[in-house]
Amino acid sequence: MPLYRSDHVEYNIDSGHISIVKDDGQSLPAYWARPNRGTKFPGVVLIHNWWGITDIIRRMAHTFATTGYYVIIPDLFNGAHPQNHHEAIEQVKQLGDAGFLGINAALSVLETHHLSNHKVAAVGIGLGGSLAYEAAIKRDDLEVAVAFYGFPQKYFGRFHEANTPIMGIYGKKDAIITPPVVEKLRQELAATPIADKHKIITLPDAPHDFVIDNPSESQRMIVSDAWQAAQDFIRLYAEPPVNTRAKRQ
Repeated sequence: MPLYRSDHVEYNIDSGHISIVKDDGQSLPAYWARPNRGTKFPGVVLIHNWWGITDIIRRMAHTFATTGYYVIIPDLFNGAHPQNHHEAIEQVKQLGDAGFLGINAALSVLETHHLSNHKVAAVGIGLGGSLAYEAAIKRDDLEVAVAFYGFPQKYFGRFHEANTPIMGIYGKKDAIITPPVVEKLRQELAATPIADKHKIITLPDAPHDFVIDNPSESQRMIVSDAWQAAQDFIRLYAEPPVNTRAKRQ
């Protein structure tokens, strides 16, 4: 399914696999994608949901890279790919509170990489959206955080600690993160010192888990709307360099 916007497509990209080292000394596999030019780019740590690194997550990474970002996807499940909800829940249980260690390590890699301009975003889906909230709260060096239907309940009472612009994207038909929960999140963000920089979007026809592989036509439109909103929000705070070569062509 197409996620790109033609007005943003600029770069050819390279991609591959790396290992990153967490603060506890353990290594973590990760997937990366970036423009294949030597220019310094803003970074995106893309955080997968409870299905692991799926095709659509890789496509999102490629789209970010094509539009001028250096992307790392930490593999929090170490190669596992849950096939059903039961397996996914078990993977999340096994991960426990250790997920942020991997996210923190990936963010630090992009902060210090020689091809980074030191502007870094955390973008997550579901489980990953929750960890994007955690990164925004715990780190003071992020430019922006975007959570696609992340779970904010764990962080209620702490959002005032974040000095990072946050976007939350939810579906109005979400039966898990219900409208009252989203409204409480909206209220907490509105009470922070940078309230004018935060943004909550609710998509009228979207259920909970709408960033999926093999979507229907209506689901494609939902993902497209959410993706465009996220891209525009990130560009406000982590604008990639202009591809002058593409402009000359």
